[in-house]
Amino acid sequence: MTKTDVTIRRAPRIWSFMVTGAFVGVIAAAIVTVSSPIDPAVGFWPTFGFFGIFAFGLGLVLGGLVGVAIDARTRSTRGVAEITETKNRATKARKPKN
Repeated sequence: MTKTDVTIRRAPRIWSFMVTGAFVGVIAAAIVTVSSPIDPAVGFWPTFGFFGIFAFGLGLVLGGLVGVAIDARTRSTRGVAEITETKNRATKARKPKN
């Protein structure tokens, strides 16, 4: 049996941060729309749509930046593990979750 050293690094999924940031942005737009006075000539939904478009984009970008910052921080924390290759394999191998 051969033994090999491998480097392990856990990386966050940037898309998860971006989607979460966009969702938080839309929620913030809803809060701003409800808390501010609404022009009766325009209405609630167009005002929410206007704020929502900008808040969605801003949340998307800020969430991505948070994900990149966390990824940069985790690059310095790597681990080394030793794996052993065996000849006996399971009859039903699971697919990796990546």
